[in-house]
Amino acid sequence: MFKFKIENRVGKARTGVLKTSRGKVATPNIATVATHGKIRILNKTDHKRANPDLLIANTFHLWVNNKVKEIRKAGGIHKWNRIKKPTMTDSGGFQVFSLGWGKTHKVGKVAKGGGLPVGEEMGGTENSAVKITDGGVVFKYENREYKLDAEKSMKIQRDIGADIIFAFDECTSPAHSRSYNEKSLIKTHAWAERSLAEHKKLNARALKGGGGGQALFGIVQGGIFEDLRKKSSKFIGSMDFDGFGIGGSFGEKEMGKVIGWALDGLPDEKPRHLLGIGKIGDIFTAVERGIDLFDCVIPTREARHGVLYTKGGRMSIGRSIFGNDNKLIERGCGCFACANKIKRKDIRQMFKTDKDKARRLATIHNIHFYKTLFREIRETIAIGKGFEKLKKEYGVG
Repeated sequence: MFKFKIENRVGKARTGVLKTSRGKVATPNIATVATHGKIRILNKTDHKRANPDLLIANTFHLWVNNKVKEIRKAGGIHKWNRIKKPTMTDSGGFQVFSLGWGKTHKVGKVAKGGGLPVGEEMGGTENSAVKITDGGVVFKYENREYKLDAEKSMKIQRDIGADIIFAFDECTSPAHSRSYNEKSLIKTHAWAERSLAEHKKLNARALKGGGGGQALFGIVQGGIFEDLRKKSSKFIGSMDFDGFGIGGSFGEKEMGKVIGWALDGLPDEKPRHLLGIGKIGDIFTAVERGIDLFDCVIPTREARHGVLYTKGGRMSIGRSIFGNDNKLIERGCGCFACANKIKRKDIRQMFKTDKDKARRLATIHNIHFYKTLFREIRETIAIGKGFEKLKKEYGVG
């Protein structure tokens, strides 16, 4: 069971409800990253305390760490991890970038200062860890070779059993030239067709056998080039996907424009997911342009490194300024840590004396912060006012 209904609109921003067999997800919203099927460092009780609305697990890492057979034998990821939350899996396409050209070019998914296309020769011409062909990808990872293509990605994601899965694609580097993006787009579009065909076959087989169906999202690529993004949007948008992801690389300054181009050819009534983006300012930018879903490592990864989020901004809790700070992490916050009156100086000390506990509490807080952010965004759209004021409250604008 998968349905999406738009409920409110303000300009291009909208609220909606995503219905899955594991429950409903109010949108806009963010999928909390659970790379290995669970949120890192959290135990079962912590998961309940954090109470994320949606999870996203990593297909590549579950596969290469030999967890997929274990998950399939258990009856799917929800039975394996005992977390009854709507769950996504990515396709493995991001690792094509992160383990390959991302390392070669020494650049992240979002290029600072604009991300102008300087050509794939930037940072070197060899990409020894990832070999990309028309057929698929060969990864050299931890002294082993792993071959992944559209059909295998669909099969792995079927075995994992997430509610929403993604088509196999290539995530290009912000440093890639137009010519590289043109060639890559041909592969991504071919892989999208193959992913959809394999998905329909596997879904039909599962439903016939009494199993559950999965929703498949296609992915729009094209780098920071307007015509390529629009071309990809039109092509992917014409296909029978249940929703869509906006993937690939962005220039920090061009993100809003690129999102607009990427949405240009997508059907309005289906959900749109901005892959791997989660900075506060970027979230507001994307929501204003019609994005419904996000995922990002920021809330959890930064928590493990002592960074806590508040409306007043990011707090690096290890700084000496917080050594005698008797304030709660954030006033009015309802997370487990704040509800139990844990003060800034307390959690700072925990990072020195009981790091595991500190990291767990920080993770729970940051997940709650992002849940609150999206709830407040939805509320302003629902009542038709207050969005600009909310941006300022979160330090954006």
